[in-house]
Amino acid sequence: MTMGFLKDLFFGNDTESEESNMSEELKNEGALITTDMLVGDIISKHPLASQFLMECGMGCIHCPASQMESLAEACAVHGIDGDEIVDALNDYLLEHNA
Repeated sequence: MTMGFLKDLFFGNDTESEESNMSEELKNEGALITTDMLVGDIISKHPLASQFLMECGMGCIHCPASQMESLAEACAVHGIDGDEIVDALNDYLLEHNA
């Protein structure tokens, strides 16, 4: 295995990520957060989401797994309804102009 392969495996391919983000933005006009977004990306783009998610029971949002885990996957692990979290988180971020 090469280092490039491992980097892509753990952190994704930049080209795939950019294409995926662009298509998701077009599909989800108006939505800040979607269930298929990576937890690490959500926190990077919207730092206020960090405290919100921790208060919802996701205390490990800063662990390395969050860099590769979608919000839907994180919610499933913690027994939380992902759609409810997305709705509430989007409302929270809109209220706080994030």
